[in-house]
Amino acid sequence: MARVSDDEVLLLWRALRAFRTGKTPICSARGKRRPSPCPLYERCPRWSGPDDYQAQLHETVDQTERRRSAWPCSRLLDLLSPELRSLGR
Repeated sequence: MARVSDDEVLLLWRALRAFRTGKTPICSARGKRRPSPCPLYERCPRWSGPDDYQAQLHETVDQTERRRSAWPCSRLLDLLSPELRSLGR
């Protein structure tokens, strides 16, 4: 397995955070022909559940974190950190 540098992990972490955050994240649906540019879209519970922007206004912090932890990108972000040296361990 190829080694992953700290800089590569940090760049991937930043890109993933930017892709999935904000009021209208890039990973959200974009129309009838192509629902989302995210390859994880079809298996992501984010889009079949409550609207994240609205839900966080009515949930406790723990409820929001629990709901968001079910998103595939959240699980990936949990694995990524600047200290990560290789993937698959």
